[in-house]
Amino acid sequence: MATYNLKFNKDDSVVRHLIIGLLADLNEKMSFYRQVSNDQRVEVDVPFYYSITGDENFLRDNFLFSTAQGVNCVPGVGKADGNYDQIPRGVINVTSLNVDPSKLVNKRNEGFYAKLDENGTMQSYMAEFDMIPIVIGVDVVIVLSSQLDVFKVTEGIIKKMYRSNYYNVEVGHLEEGLYRISSEYAVPDDYSIERPVEFAFGEKEDFRVTFALEINSFLPSFDFSTERHAGNRMYQIGSVGNSGSGKTSESVLGDNYNVIGRDLPFKE
Repeated sequence: MATYNLKFNKDDSVVRHLIIGLLADLNEKMSFYRQVSNDQRVEVDVPFYYSITGDENFLRDNFLFSTAQGVNCVPGVGKADGNYDQIPRGVINVTSLNVDPSKLVNKRNEGFYAKLDENGTMQSYMAEFDMIPIVIGVDVVIVLSSQLDVFKVTEGIIKKMYRSNYYNVEVGHLEEGLYRISSEYAVPDDYSIERPVEFAFGEKEDFRVTFALEINSFLPSFDFSTERHAGNRMYQIGSVGNSGSGKTSESVLGDNYNVIGRDLPFKE
């Protein structure tokens, strides 16, 4: 099996793909400029991550793993290398997931997807499916190093992302079907700015911009029992006799790569 065709447990979650798509969209759009000298101006990128724990100090202080730099090259336990307290950075956390019944559409729509056939060739198929609208609530926290950076990032969010933003994600698997889902989110009108003014020993305060997002997307539910090749087309409808003689009409269905249409014989 080729490496691109490996299936992982994470491939089955559509919500996970929607979160990754949001992170990719935020990473692409969020940055600000900083003047580092009289004649040098640099663009500072704000990377976004998904919160995997509720305590950031735990990640910074207690994340351990085995290293190969121990005595006599024997792996030993050491601190994970790297900057886990990167500033600036953005962290998102999913807070809710709801079905929006006001956006429900008619069932049994036809959707297209691609997958590998028994010969290992990518083919396009279609099947009936239901589009279940969902709303994912997300909290966003952007950690910064100064009040000025807070102002720049807030202005950048309003300039680059207000109001609606769209992105697409591809979900599924090659052997079961790949399909694309569109998603939309809107940045809010209000932003909370945290400015640390009191310090105590043992605490580390940061400048933060916090706001909430709502991702509007869909969970497709395919009925694979109705699957058929997307290349199947109706090319000709032939009338057999007239309606008064009791004769019927008949249609020709075939694959678009081997049937172009043919005349139907009369049936008495």
